[in-house]
Amino acid sequence: MKTGLILEGGAVRGIFTAGVLDRLMEEGINFPYVIGVSAGGGNAMSYVSCQVGRTCRMINAPRNESYYGFRQFLGSRKIINLDKMAYEYPYKQFPFDFDTYYNSGIETEYVCTCLETGEAEYFSEYEDNERLLTIAKATCSVPMLCAPVELDGKHYLDGSIADSIPIEHALEMGCDKLVIILTKPGSATPPTDYAKFKKVINSMYKKYPNFVEACMTRVERYEKTVALMNKLEEEGRAFVFRPSLPAISKFEKNSDKIMESYHDGYSQADEKILDLVEWTKTMLVS
Repeated sequence: MKTGLILEGGAVRGIFTAGVLDRLMEEGINFPYVIGVSAGGGNAMSYVSCQVGRTCRMINAPRNESYYGFRQFLGSRKIINLDKMAYEYPYKQFPFDFDTYYNSGIETEYVCTCLETGEAEYFSEYEDNERLLTIAKATCSVPMLCAPVELDGKHYLDGSIADSIPIEHALEMGCDKLVIILTKPGSATPPTDYAKFKKVINSMYKKYPNFVEACMTRVERYEKTVALMNKLEEEGRAFVFRPSLPAISKFEKNSDKIMESYHDGYSQADEKILDLVEWTKTMLVS
């Protein structure tokens, strides 16, 4: 029986996920399959490399080291400087343990949305540092705010556009049960509805009609995925972590609010860790 770990995106809201994963790492709890989307991709990297606290420090970085916000905009002229996050952080401010990651034995995937097809694609990398970091950049690249990332001759943006919570893909990859970490407290906090920015999306991505369509139908797909997740949870096939606090801003700058969300995740994992371990041991009965 194979248990998979799914990590939702949400930019700074991923701090909740970091809290959950830090507690799991402290107990040495690993899963054979991990898939991250957008900010969930950054969490996946630190989790697979067993670096407790790394993602928390990245998300709650001092303002002079942050990859988003007004201060870094003055230097980079980018609202979100993903080059700093993807290519500078792992070597300087927040060193990434590539060796532990590559030797973990954990099958790790990242979701990216292809502009040419409008569909989700799933990437893995276990040898090439630069390619791994480029994949991580692609899954986090927010439409309208970030430039598309080129990989293998195609162009990609935020994986959450096409597959926010990749449950069906994880099942196709052979997972019988799923641990899912969300970054919003519930359906009362819907994902970004890009249909509200239809004119801008049409203008910016007129060369990519399939991607435009994916943006316009994102909420509908998300709702279907949540319905599937709820069904699996009822059947005992999904163990879901959800924030208990109101959702913070995707680009929250208040350090206290950020750390409150982190501790929400950490404390939930601490409270549920025994239940989680027992749940992973329970065999499914058809």
